[in-house]
Amino acid sequence: MNDDVTLQKMERKMFVSFTDWEFDGNVDNAVEAAKGFWPEMKKYGAVNMRATVTGENTIRTMTLWSDPKMLEANIDEIRAAAGSAVGMSVTGGMTGPLAVELD
Repeated sequence: MNDDVTLQKMERKMFVSFTDWEFDGNVDNAVEAAKGFWPEMKKYGAVNMRATVTGENTIRTMTLWSDPKMLEANIDEIRAAAGSAVGMSVTGGMTGPLAVELD
């Protein structure tokens, strides 16, 4: 494959962050808080977010981002601001390029 074509495909690729959160166990409050912080995340290129309850007081979010450079430059700040805004603590996280998306 032509290197230019490969580079173009890589530049269009979406980026994903997974963040593990600890919270007070009130899922409804966590969801409402996340909805309230969503506009701020969109400023950094977030296009989609999903959250899964993983334990009594833990949630994992998966966020799809349009701009990996902007995310990488700001991920710590975004997580700190989100944690402060929604009253949750980050316990772990990972980022990487989206490999496949199936509907």
